[in-house]
Amino acid sequence: MSACTPEQLAILAKSPTSSFKVVAGAGCGKTTTLVLFSEKWAGHKGLYLAFNSAIAREARSRFPRHIEARTAHSYAYQDLNIRALERERIIPRYTIRHIRQLEQELRMTAPAGSAEMVLKTLTAFLISGGTKLTQAHCPEKDAKRNRAIRTFVAQAFKYIIRFENTIFPITHDVYLKRFEMDHKITGYDYIMVDEAQDLNPVLFSILEKSGLPVVAVGDPHQSIYAFRGAIDAMGALKVQELPLTQSWRFGEDIARLSNATLAQHSRPARHRLRGNPAQPSTIRHYTGKIRPARNTLVLARTNARLFESLVNIQTPFHVLGGVQDMMQEIRAALTLYRRHTNPMARGTEGALPFGSWKELLAAKDGENADPTAKRLFTIIDRHNHDLDTKVKAIQALHRESPDDVSLVCSTAHKAKGREFDTVIMLDDFQAPSEWAARRERALARLLKLEEQEDLSEKFMARQKEKLLRRVEECDQEINLLYVACTRARNLLYVPEPVYKFWQERA
Repeated sequence: MSACTPEQLAILAKSPTSSFKVVAGAGCGKTTTLVLFSEKWAGHKGLYLAFNSAIAREARSRFPRHIEARTAHSYAYQDLNIRALERERIIPRYTIRHIRQLEQELRMTAPAGSAEMVLKTLTAFLISGGTKLTQAHCPEKDAKRNRAIRTFVAQAFKYIIRFENTIFPITHDVYLKRFEMDHKITGYDYIMVDEAQDLNPVLFSILEKSGLPVVAVGDPHQSIYAFRGAIDAMGALKVQELPLTQSWRFGEDIARLSNATLAQHSRPARHRLRGNPAQPSTIRHYTGKIRPARNTLVLARTNARLFESLVNIQTPFHVLGGVQDMMQEIRAALTLYRRHTNPMARGTEGALPFGSWKELLAAKDGENADPTAKRLFTIIDRHNHDLDTKVKAIQALHRESPDDVSLVCSTAHKAKGREFDTVIMLDDFQAPSEWAARRERALARLLKLEEQEDLSEKFMARQKEKLLRRVEECDQEINLLYVACTRARNLLYVPEPVYKFWQERA
């Protein structure tokens, strides 16, 4: 970047004494713009809230000293003095094993066969705003079981949220929820929020309770975490909106593909992305036969496809986010499968929210299909005969630092915020027009459903909810494709459906 663009100058002209939002396209210099903004308003102490710790570390090296850069979790961690707890009490997530422990601690039993629903309900409540556990937090459709599950979760929540009085493990979501309930952010003149499109309700509530002016920066079309409870925070903020549309990352070809992709969304972008004329970029057809150069990213849409790719790689590589969690889940699923076929088989399933292979099979299908269950079933179904060997081979070739290898592998979700010279999108990505067509079919079914008068209200409500969720899932897939395409600086390889779309529409 050289001189400021007119869009950046408009942002710098704003004051940190009132809230506003910046809709910034991929590679449009949002962090640089926020640094310039904070430098101009040096008399105002600010808090920059980053989406993750890696972004926070990078931001600390770029922002002036009167800006504190951290994540919301790190702020809550310090404010609540979580450091005083035993380190082993902090765990990444709850599993079936923890539900069984809670049953013993509370001396009450969760409804039979409901452990997975209990986990989902507890997670949904922990990332929600407010203190009321409602029917909407529990995905169980049967009203009686829904009430029973919520009764158990309510008692479990009361027990774990006062963690200073127990020795029970807590997740990062637990102490953040405690902070939202009892504390607030203080000591700053304003807050800058990065990746605001991915805020979940508890983070949004924390911002509201601070009472401080908020500068929210994000891209609604990079919202890809709805499945984790993220909300449209950019839309929920009813403040002045300013755009950043000049991408410095890639050239006009990738910008054109991005614009054509977002045109398929039910809520198309209001501003077209502009490519960097000084940055040539090329889009090519991925045929499966590419020798990666240095600084190459291989992108999969799903973890199952990523695993298939890792199985076939013969050179050292790095996986964004590491392979440990993935391998633990796969080994735990393999244990469930082996116990299903041989009750005497050994192993641990503690890393999973499923108590048996039967539970995993039930979870992978139906109205509330679990993506983890679907992914693990696919992997076990294809590789159970030699999975241990393949897992060991992947671990042997994996390197802890991306600086040690030419090849980096990731899902599109994990790659958000990153950029590479060359990006190879694998063949599990569909064209955006395909997702748009699926969305329109769901909407057509919804309209047809509303015309029928002989259906019960309960059935109508369930079908409507299912179809509306499908509509949102299709838009999320278009967002994911946009995120994947915009990781590339110079060279982007796309699979057949996307390449055909590019030739016809972009």
